[in-house]
Amino acid sequence: MARVKGAGKLLAVAGLVSMVICGSLFAKQDVSQAASTREMLYITGYDATYAIDPVKREMVAKYSIKGPNRDFTWTGDGHRLFINSAQRQEVAIVDTIENKVVDTVSFNQPDQKITSRIYGLAVDPAGNKLYATLMRTQRKSAELIRLKPIIAVMDLQTKQVVKEIDAPVLAHTLQFLEDGKRLVVWAKDLYMLDTETDQMKKVEELMNPADPDKQGIASYLYLWTRDRDSANSITAGLVKFFPTSGNLEEHIFMMDRKTAEMKDYKLDTLLGLFSVVVSPDKKYAYGGENLIFKIDLKTGKAVKTLQSKVGTSYGYNISGDGKTVYVSGGGPDISFINAATMAYEKVLDLPSDTMDVHVVQIAQ
Repeated sequence: MARVKGAGKLLAVAGLVSMVICGSLFAKQDVSQAASTREMLYITGYDATYAIDPVKREMVAKYSIKGPNRDFTWTGDGHRLFINSAQRQEVAIVDTIENKVVDTVSFNQPDQKITSRIYGLAVDPAGNKLYATLMRTQRKSAELIRLKPIIAVMDLQTKQVVKEIDAPVLAHTLQFLEDGKRLVVWAKDLYMLDTETDQMKKVEELMNPADPDKQGIASYLYLWTRDRDSANSITAGLVKFFPTSGNLEEHIFMMDRKTAEMKDYKLDTLLGLFSVVVSPDKKYAYGGENLIFKIDLKTGKAVKTLQSKVGTSYGYNISGDGKTVYVSGGGPDISFINAATMAYEKVLDLPSDTMDVHVVQIAQ
């Protein structure tokens, strides 16, 4: 994605409208959530994903993976990453202990001339099954037939698809709750899939509200949702459009991964959050685009604003101890920002433009 430098808040708000229309030298934080885990950062790029040590603030590994590397998911122990790649047609599997790509799987069915493009990924905590939202086409002679969207379930031992579940229209991002039995499905609205019964129910109206003027028509960017790395809560920025008044509001949506409790925080003004992450104590949120904001969740106000040193950035995340904000996605870099003072501590250059940054706690 192209990075724009110095466009400021005007471009941020314009981006919000577009979403609705289109649908020390450096202080070292204690990055371990417990003595038995190690925190690592993984940043998707072009033809590669990068592993960053947040203590040394250095790139410690580069995984060569075909094509633009997009969203990814990881096992409960952090030992395996599953990275959407190769024009959304392959999943590269990375062993984070051995620091290498160990396998690649695909949901394509060449014998039936079916091409499957992956728009959401979630692996169960134990690493036994991989769930993928698929948009599929089948070629018959000179005709290209669009197939219904599904959530495919792959057994990671056999590499075979063992189940296909009908998916809502425009389904994409998938996120497990903590119990590994409930799977959140982002589509035009928000759904919950019971993975034991395969029953799916709508849990939150987003783009299709019953009362648009009261609830607002919500729009969001599905590529940059958060979960384990955001106060253990599924987290997304929403922009709500109220059709009669023409008003726009910006919100932060959260669902607790333990209880499934949902909360909606209204911001006092439009900020333009491409992605947003919440501190471990759930007091502050961090996000932005060309401007970087620290937001008080109680008041909905931006209490600190920082001009980006590197231009537009899409991916925002935070360390396990809540002391460092990580910013990447857009250009070839990652920034380390003090969460308390909102001061830059380091900008680390990377070999390619980037897509997003996730914080993974790896069991040792």
